[in-house]
Formats: sequence, structure tokens, C-alpha cells
Amino acid sequence: MRKPLYIFGAGGLGKEIFQYVLTTPDVHTHYDFAGFLDDHPLTSIHRDFPVLNPLELSLNHTYALLLSVGSPSLKNMLERRFSAFRPEYPVLVHPLAQAIDRQGIEIGKGTVICPGTVLTTDILIGCHVLINLNCTIGHDAVIGDFCSLMPGVHISGQVVVGTEVMIGTGAVVLNGVHIGDRAKIGAGAVVTRDVAPDTTVVGIPARPVNQ
Repeated sequence: MRKPLYIFGAGGLGKEIFQYVLTTPDVHTHYDFAGFLDDHPLTSIHRDFPVLNPLELSLNHTYALLLSVGSPSLKNMLERRFSAFRPEYPVLVHPLAQAIDRQGIEIGKGTVICPGTVLTTDILIGCHVLINLNCTIGHDAVIGDFCSLMPGVHISGQVVVGTEVMIGTGAVVLNGVHIGDRAKIGAGAVVTRDVAPDTTVVGIPARPVNQ
């Protein structure tokens, strides 16, 4: 029996992930889409599916969940919040994303990989990672839990990205760079050297804000 699948977040990202769910055959093998969850829903229905407050779900209700949230820290908080419900977190890899070496790529629970993304080989991607449209990730890269890569991000080979990292649209991270936990990379930045934890960098080459 297929489990009901909910998307937390009925905003723009949630609507996009909803479309990815509809067009990813692997998801339909195991799940039936049941609706959206949102703490502050602006509507009670979207495309004929309900938008529910999470409190409306019973602790005894078995379901699967995808977190359609861009903020890495918020994703972390939500996973802890829903832990009492013990939902299943599927991996969503859109058919228009390319995994060149499927056996050499490990993807954690709850991760969403959007259309146009290309993954090469020997890549480790953590849990609840968002890899948005048209990203590339090179060989031997590591992407930590709860990270969000916005559209058009390019991660070179042997890059290590810590947990809860936000990488803005169009940013480029060059070969061998390490990015610390909870760092933020500005849109369009070119990261040529390591980034310390809890640091925001912007520009070409990327430098810490106010430096």
C-alpha cells in the first residue's frame, strides 16, 4: 500500500516541488500525493489538494513528507519538530536531472534534486538538501545536511560543503574549497578559498561581508 505524501510549505517552492512530484515516476511507485502542510496557509486548497495545518495530522497517521523550505536552519528545525510523527522522507530526483554515475552518488533522505542538475561521480549529498534548477556538482564533492543550492550553482570537484549552508543563485565554488557549517554564499559569488563557519561571503572573488 502506498503511503500518503505531503509537502510542507504551500508557497512558491512548494508549488514547484509539487510539479516535480507529479512528473517523477519513481515517486508514484511508493506514494500518493495527499496535500500540503503549512502553519499559515493562505488558502485551503491548491490544485484540488488540501492545504492543512500540521496540527490536523494525527500522531498515529503514517505518511511521507518533503520539506519545501529554502532556509537551511528552518529545515533543520522542522525535521526536529516532526520527529515525533516519524514521517518517511523520500528522495526526489527529477527525471530531467542527470546522475552520470548512479552507483557512485549517495543521496540522503528528504533531498530534492531539480530539473537540469548534473551530478558526476563519487558525490555524497546529505539529508534534506535542496539542489535547485540547473546546478552542477563535480567529482568527489560532499554536500552536508540541510543545505540549499539555489538555481545555477556550480560546485567543482573535491568541494566540501558543511551543514545548513545556503548558496545563492549563480554562485561558483572552485575546486577543493571547504565551506563551513551555516555559511552563506551570495548570489553570483565566485568562491576561490575556504569559507569559515557562520560566515557570509559575496563578490568575485568572494570575501566576507564588511571585509
